[in-house]
Parts: sequence; C-alpha cells; structure tokens
Amino acid sequence: MFAVRSCASILSRRVQPKQFQVSWRLLSTTALDVKVASFKADIEKHLPADGKRVVFATAWLATDNVFVALMHEHFPKILSGMHLVAVDTMHLFDTTHVVAKQVE
Repeated sequence: MFAVRSCASILSRRVQPKQFQVSWRLLSTTALDVKVASFKADIEKHLPADGKRVVFATAWLATDNVFVALMHEHFPKILSGMHLVAVDTMHLFDTTHVVAKQVE
C-alpha cells in the first residue's frame, strides 16, 4: 500500500507532457549546440582551410553521414577540397546506395 501512495504522489507531481517536451527540446538543443561548436573548433584547429591532403573514409555509418552533413553545412570549402573514400562493406541497404550516389 505504501508503494501505491508513493507512486500516486509522484504521478501527481510529474511534469505535464507538453512542458516536458519543451524543456527536453531546450536541453537537447543546448547539448547539440555545444557539440557542434566543439566540432567546428576541432575542424578549424586541425584541418587546412582548403581541405587539400585530407581524406575521409566512410562506410556509410550514421556517424559518417553526420560528419559529412556538418562539413557541408559549416565548412563547404574544406569539404569540397577533401577526398571522400567510400568503403562498401557489402552489407549496405539499398537506400544507402541512393545516398552514396547523391553525395557523389
């Protein structure tokens, strides 16, 4: 019986779904902004401005695609000078081949 009372009091105090969504969006946006700022600082520090002599190997993983998308958005000049090497692991989905063609 004690557990039922505790759960009821917790449920009555919980944040309403709409409020939760807004606060979660703010937290996740802030966390994402920090990560993107760190990514941008690392790119500016470690890669040449023209992207020459830089090779990025991708196996079309989600993280690889995020890297290319961030480079395209924030550093298009560097990305255009880089060499992208695609590794086909022979385990790619058909939709992945479509994305690969679009990136080419």
